[in-house]
Amino acid sequence: MKTDKKKPKETKVQVSRYTAIFASGTLVSRALGMLRDQLSGILVPTASRDAFIFAFSLTNMLRDMLGEGAANAAFVPVFAESKDKDSPEEYRRLVSAALSGMLVIFGVLTILGLVLIPFIPTLLEWVRPITKAAPKSPEHLQFTLQMIEWTWPYLFLIGMAVFAMGPLFVARQYTAPSWSPTLLNIALIVACLALFKITPDPAWSLVVGVWIGGVAQLVVMWRAMKRHVGVGWPNFHLRHPGLQKIMWLLIPVILGQATGEVNKLVDRFFAYSLQDGVVSAMFYANRLIQLPLATFGISVSVAILPTMASAALRKDDKHVRDMLTHGLRQSLLLMAPSMLGMIVLGRPIIRLLFQYGNFGSDMTEMTATALVYFATGLIPFAWIKVCLQGFYARQRTVLPMIIASASMFLNILLCIALVRPLGYRGLALATTLSYTMNFVLLYVVLCETYGRLWDREFWITCLRIALASVIMAAVAYGVCFRCERLLGVDGIVPRFFSVSAALA
Repeated sequence: MKTDKKKPKETKVQVSRYTAIFASGTLVSRALGMLRDQLSGILVPTASRDAFIFAFSLTNMLRDMLGEGAANAAFVPVFAESKDKDSPEEYRRLVSAALSGMLVIFGVLTILGLVLIPFIPTLLEWVRPITKAAPKSPEHLQFTLQMIEWTWPYLFLIGMAVFAMGPLFVARQYTAPSWSPTLLNIALIVACLALFKITPDPAWSLVVGVWIGGVAQLVVMWRAMKRHVGVGWPNFHLRHPGLQKIMWLLIPVILGQATGEVNKLVDRFFAYSLQDGVVSAMFYANRLIQLPLATFGISVSVAILPTMASAALRKDDKHVRDMLTHGLRQSLLLMAPSMLGMIVLGRPIIRLLFQYGNFGSDMTEMTATALVYFATGLIPFAWIKVCLQGFYARQRTVLPMIIASASMFLNILLCIALVRPLGYRGLALATTLSYTMNFVLLYVVLCETYGRLWDREFWITCLRIALASVIMAAVAYGVCFRCERLLGVDGIVPRFFSVSAALA
């Protein structure tokens, strides 16, 4: 009896350690991403920056849908099952077969995307009557299409790099997956600084950085997979039974992930059709939201999945339930201060990080407003990531897809309803509302599956976290407001001191 009680404690400690490893690398990557965004805001004109962000976001959309989503939902549970039950040689054959399947999928998607790029202006024309925005100039549209054509092959590079996360997570190797994204940000920073003056448009320096960073990430991740898993090359055994099982799980995962990415795509097309600067404002606001979400929220969900998958194989629902409540509680502990901090300190942070060069005060106001609407959904965003692991641990991928589809349709309807009266604010609000509904539905179904995901201790912890976060936010806002009154907001030194004092 004593041993049984001790084991979950040890497991939670291990999960927290995995979370810390993944979060540390992600934090460094996001910090470098902020520096990258600062440089692009300063050195790249608004219209060109909008075009690059719009182009690169299309590639990242499919990366998120087929790469990271697949690694968590379809690959990890099947890999974990094979690693527990099969011989090491058979497990490596499965990983190599899965690698072959993803090579084919990403290769076909890369070619197909290049063929369909010329049809993007038609899609933009469909959106414009809803937003009532002025049409983009032919020159700007042509420049945007060129950006898309040259950034699109990054999909293949990053897709294959992200695939390696699955077997590395099963091997409890979190270092390379968490640190490899820093290579992209370093490449973008160096390319932007070195090439922005000698390229026809400064945005082309970012395209060069995308290529260099994509190749670097692929090399690092494949070497890590070769070292820790023993797989470095595809065997093209596409009829492997394990691969077929993965594909059956993957189809609803792709459809479910696609709904979330369609939400983003709808937002981007609406934003692109509005006035110049909206795409950048939405992007920078989302980048700030992604800093705590990727560092803490996604790190928690990534860390608990392999443990939950193993527990689900043993039909140990209590252990799965404990991990889910642990993940929800840990996410709230990290997300609540982040959410309120973004709301009360968003404008000073944006002013400090980005308001230089081509990024003016009007961009600061737009970005800060979008940030408030996004930040209100930060906790549901993080809790969705945790809740999904409860389904993926049991290799159930259809129901999350259905719930995500309902969320997608709600987001589209809200975008259409809110973009006219609220503009870009309506797009951000629609995203927050649709994701909140997504979380509520996932949570209700998980409670029916595993039992109540709350108890007295859970609610007491939530109340303590909420109270502490509100006090923190009030004090931080007062400190920042007082410092700005005394020092002003012009110049990097007063801005830095005001934000640093508030954050401290």
